[in-house]
Amino acid sequence: MARIYFYDSTEIDKQQLTNGLIGTDHHWEFVDEPISLENLDPETEVISVFITSSVTAEIIQALPKLRLIACRSTGYNNINMNAAEERNIIVENVPTYGEETVAEYAFTLLLALSRKLVATLKSFQDNTPLDKLCGWDLHGRTLGVIGTGHIGRSSIKIANGFGMNVVAYDPYPNKDAAKELGFQYLTLDEVMSQSDAITIHAPYFPSNKHLIGSDQLARMKPTAVLINTARGELIDTKALLEVLSKKKIAGAALDVVEGERLIHVDDDVELLYRSNVVGSDMLKYGVEILALSHMENVILTPHNAFNTLEAVGRINAVTCENIIKFWYGDTPNVVKPPAKQTGKLTIVRHTESEWNATGQWTGITDVHLSGKGFRDAGYLGQEVAIQNLTFDKAYCSQQIRTLETIEGILNASGQLDLEYEREAALNERDYGDYTGKNKWEVRDLIGEEKFQRIRRGWDEPVPNGETLKDVYKRVVAFYKKTILPQLLAGKNILIVSHGNGIRALIKYIESISDEDIEKVEMIFNTILVYDVDKNGHMTHKTTHVVEEKVPANSSPTTT
Repeated sequence: MARIYFYDSTEIDKQQLTNGLIGTDHHWEFVDEPISLENLDPETEVISVFITSSVTAEIIQALPKLRLIACRSTGYNNINMNAAEERNIIVENVPTYGEETVAEYAFTLLLALSRKLVATLKSFQDNTPLDKLCGWDLHGRTLGVIGTGHIGRSSIKIANGFGMNVVAYDPYPNKDAAKELGFQYLTLDEVMSQSDAITIHAPYFPSNKHLIGSDQLARMKPTAVLINTARGELIDTKALLEVLSKKKIAGAALDVVEGERLIHVDDDVELLYRSNVVGSDMLKYGVEILALSHMENVILTPHNAFNTLEAVGRINAVTCENIIKFWYGDTPNVVKPPAKQTGKLTIVRHTESEWNATGQWTGITDVHLSGKGFRDAGYLGQEVAIQNLTFDKAYCSQQIRTLETIEGILNASGQLDLEYEREAALNERDYGDYTGKNKWEVRDLIGEEKFQRIRRGWDEPVPNGETLKDVYKRVVAFYKKTILPQLLAGKNILIVSHGNGIRALIKYIESISDEDIEKVEMIFNTILVYDVDKNGHMTHKTTHVVEEKVPANSSPTTT
């Protein structure tokens, strides 16, 4: 017989959970409030919580007999999984319960935004003119779906019924589903920029916190809207507030927000004294939620997408099944801590060298940065600081121009003490007999077609020099042996290299074909940030371009 406590219990929960456990010899009690250090029974063997409860390491430590945590939700980021694992406590969830339920709610929010339903309902009181209530059709619009699991695919089915075009992003694409449902996978940046409406259905892990940040929001159309029924932590609320307040996007409908537990606290005075709820982050979230609630282009609901009689019934039925089966040694819905977060790989091309300025092919010749190159290295470092990119280690080539660039970046970003290494594998391509020659004069001599093959081709021979294929072999071998293990261990790595070395590395990371690599150029003053899988291939990419800046003591040149 197990002693079970159900927290966050509604009257519907109590009825359904009781019906599910009748006939067993377990003893269970219900607590209406979220779990806290103040409402624990040290004899408890099973706790069951909704997402409004936070099961901390302190709570787990205070329950010496605890054996099972039964989540009444799919997500389990409200559980300290590491603390549970250390105690060999099993955590189970409800893998699927409401893919249609949540998808329907997402479209409820989308329709409310597109047809200005909130303002329309108020129009009888404030006599809003019809032209202010004019909405837009879903038919023919493009829906961007972020996360194509059960709920995401249900949303796509509904979108198909409305006659919408669908594009999607998922780090693990389901090609069969794309073919069956008629949607197209794109990169996250492409989904953000091409969609008229974006709906988020991704799970939350620490590794994808603020998946939708300032860079992604900046790519949205000014007429686009954003829907989130997944997890609040997936969106950078501060960044969202900025684009909403400046009307850079048309609106947002949020069933989940960071710090959403504050929405459920009825007594503001009580909130100030609940040490397990309030911290500096929660107070910040509280201000953000308040700001969102006052915006006319925002719909805010209290994590209600799951809340239908049928979906809650499925949640509670599976929860009872999880508890009953656990006592017989069966754990069909056990969940584990997410895999350790991988580090981020940041790649930067060295800034302008003296020979870049004169149009000469530099190759492995040791040439210093130009004056502009030194300034641009500092600007790159400032951008690194703005984007909050921090590094555990850095690498550059043996050529002085990458060393000068990396020092400029680290100095301007406040990371001058960072350890870095100079690696021959990252050296520029050897241009052989073309080294030192003016590339534009060479172009005139050999013709545009051959010139472009030499510059961008995959295996175009150069007299006494290297092909891009040769560079690829040494760069990728170094990446797999030295860089990738550090990324998989959670380290953030900076690489400053040369145009061809970076193109070779991009070819591997982004799985670019021999033919398509000819179209890829690593431009100056650009920062690439990658998340990669266990094989070192891209799962997510962010690009930061630093705009050209004119020194204060000089005048723009004219031609």
